Parts: sequence; structure tokens; C-alpha cells
Amino acid sequence: MSSTQKRMVNRTLRFFLTSLIGNVLMAFLVLKAVQKGQHSFSAQEINYFLLFAITIFVTAIEVVVYYSNLRQTQLRQDALNEKLQEVLKGKKASQIVLPTDDPFYELTMTVNKIESHDRHQIHNLTNQGNELKAIVNNLPVGVLVINRHREVQLANPATVDLLQLQIKTDPHPYTMDIKEGKLQALIERTFETKRDHHRTIHLKREPSEKVVEASVVYNKQVHHRFEVIVLLYDITEAWTVEQMQLNFVSNASHELRTPITAISGFAETLMNGAKDDPDKLDEFLRIIQKESRKLVHLSEDILSISRTQSDDQQSLKIEDCDLAALSQEEINVLHRGVQLHQVQVSNQIPEGTKVQTDAEQLGQIIKNLVANGIRYNRPQGKVTISYQETHNRWKLIVQDDGIGIAPENQHKVFERFYRVNSNRPGELVSGTGLGLPIVAESVKNLGGEIRLNSEPGKGSQFILTFPKVWQPIIEF
Repeated sequence: MSSTQKRMVNRTLRFFLTSLIGNVLMAFLVLKAVQKGQHSFSAQEINYFLLFAITIFVTAIEVVVYYSNLRQTQLRQDALNEKLQEVLKGKKASQIVLPTDDPFYELTMTVNKIESHDRHQIHNLTNQGNELKAIVNNLPVGVLVINRHREVQLANPATVDLLQLQIKTDPHPYTMDIKEGKLQALIERTFETKRDHHRTIHLKREPSEKVVEASVVYNKQVHHRFEVIVLLYDITEAWTVEQMQLNFVSNASHELRTPITAISGFAETLMNGAKDDPDKLDEFLRIIQKESRKLVHLSEDILSISRTQSDDQQSLKIEDCDLAALSQEEINVLHRGVQLHQVQVSNQIPEGTKVQTDAEQLGQIIKNLVANGIRYNRPQGKVTISYQETHNRWKLIVQDDGIGIAPENQHKVFERFYRVNSNRPGELVSGTGLGLPIVAESVKNLGGEIRLNSEPGKGSQFILTFPKVWQPIIEF
């Protein structure tokens, strides 16, 4: 027998005893009233056994009615209790239906409404939780949530990628995951001061270092609870560009200062009387001319990268162009560099090869690639220009047997201001670092693609692919 049934039996027994005593008392009072009203009614005429039986019968009927009502009430209470228990557990509970005249009708309808409202709220919260989880998991920003016990509660995939670790799903000390001392110090400082802190941090990782803007946020909650949220913004690309720009400013200043100082110094020497010596005059004028060319090349590079960025396809002058003649013309422009570096440049493009392109931009491309092949070559090295074609595309190939480019640096050579190392460790070849970015911008303007094959010590090969029939690129 269940505890509920025992309680019902006990309540029924108490009701039976109470009802029996009341009925017996009522019967006694009625009997006394009858005897007092009718003096001829003698005690011998009263059948006490029958009276007691009637009392017991009436009491039994009352008990049966009481038990039936109690049982119905208990059944409704059990149904309501079971429904509320299911609501507390977050389970879907069936609706309780009662007739409108039932005393539990209003209470049942209220419980049904509470269950429906609670289920709706749980559904909304579940959807919101899933949406928030999807947003956090797809954020390009690393998100790490640490509770007041310094345990990791949440880490999104961006954090896992930036820190290069496998983060456990169970709460655990954040120091198991974050090994970077500066980031640990920033988090501890936030715990101690209960204030937000920010810092740029370099993360040592493979294959290359990452630069992140770390924001550690103190998030206060109710009842003296709080959590610390670590946000990691990957600013590696922006930081790299900024460093390259700073390097460019420094390098350009040096590149400008050297020829300007030479031109100014030799001009002043000539003004002070050296012009009267024919030999000195010729020598100094040649030096001034050479340094002037350096200034011209530097200014051309800066203007070219600006022009290719601002030019749109409407400004291109597309026409049939003699590729062999154009290439030879640009090679001739670089004859002084060829002689200086003792490099042989070979034009292997068949005579009369016609392509549809903008001659000015293609000439700039050829000049920059050949100049790079000369500058980054070894003495007695070789640079070749060749041509290939397919049924709907043509290729221009510029190849040298110079110092080559390491695999980890090949994706950087088309970034502005970047310059590869020379064949001497730690040494940079002179230049602005704008030649290949100019090439990449110009190739894109002409609707082409550029690919680099290179191996340190064996040279580099630049393969440019263009459509035979030029068409403007539609960007969406």
C-alpha cells in the first residue's frame, strides 16, 4: 500500500469515527425529543438495536460518499502533482481535462497554462542558446569564458585555433590552456582589480607567430558572482602591414637620402671649381645622372602602385600588341642594370606574337619582373622571357636562376613593401618592395592570374596567364 493510500485510509477511519459519534449523539437527542413530546411513547416500545443499525447504515453511507469524494480529489491532486513534476524536469506534459463544474477546473486550467507558458519559454531559451552558440562558434574572434573559480566554462573554435590546443569541455583551471605569460598576467590582473584590461600580445605558434589584441572583460553578475571573458582579436595581417609600411618609410627615406646626398654633394663640388676639370666634370655628371635615375625609379614605383590601385577597367586601352617587340623594348630600358649585375637576359618570345592587352600596363609588368630577375640574381646569371598559349589563354613566363625564395616567404612577395632576404643571412636586397605588388595589381586589372614557382638557390619562375580575348571582370 502506497503512502497516499495509507493517508486516505487513515482520513477515512477518522471520518468514520467522527461521523459515527455524531450520528449516535444525533439519534440520542432525537429520541429524547420524541419521548418528551409524546408521553405515551414508552422505552419498551423502542427497538434500540434497529436504531443502532440505522445509525451504522447512515454512517456507512456517509463514509462511502466521503471516501469517493476523497479519492476523486486525491486523483486530481496526483495528476496535478505529476504534471508539475514533469514541468520542473522540463518534460512535455499532457493537458489535464476536467468538466467545467469540477471544483478543480480553475486550478487545472491555471496549471495547464503555466505548463504551456513554461514550455514556450524553454523553447525560446533553447533557440536563443543555440543561436548564441552558433554565433560564438562562428565568430572570427576568440572567446574564452572563465568563472570566478578561475575555471574555463567556454572556449569557441577561434580560441582553439589561435592558442593551438585541445580545450576540455569540463570546467578546469584556465592555466592548463593558456601558457602565454603576458596573457596569464592580464587575466590575473583583471581578477585582482575587477576591471577590464587590453594589450597586444604575440602568440608563439606554428607555422608562424600570431599577433592578437587581447581584451579581458570583467563581467559582474548577481549575488557577488562574476566571470572573466577573454576576447582575442587576430590582428596579424594589420600588424604585418603596419610593420611593412614602417619598414617602407625607413627604407624609402634611406633610398631617397643616398641619391639626394650624392647629387647635392657632387653638384656642390662642381660649383666649387671641379667643373673646370674635364675629367672630374664627366665623372661627377655620370654619378649625378646615376643617382637621379635611382630617384626616378623610386618615384615611379610609388606612383605605379598608387595608379594601379586607382585605375579601373574602363581606363584600360585594350588593343593588339606585339608581345616580342614590347618585351625587347623593356629589356633595352634595363640594359644598364644588365651590365651592372652581369646578367644575361634572353627574349624567347617568337617574333610577331600578337596578344590583346593594354600595352602600357603589360610593359610595366615585364619591366618589373625582369628587373627583379636581374636584381635578385647571381653574377653571370640568366633571365629568360618565354611565351605559351592554349586554345583560349596565353602565358608569359619570366624565369631566372638567381637566389630564389623560401617556401614560407613565397606568399608574402606580392604584399606591399615586403622584400626578400639576399643570399646572405639577414641581409635585404635594396629596393622599395613595391615591384611585385605592382605586378600583381596590374595582372589583376588585365584579367589575368600570376603564379610563382621558386626554390632557394635555384631561381624563380613567374607564370602569368591571360585570356586571349579580354573581357571586363564583373565584381559582385
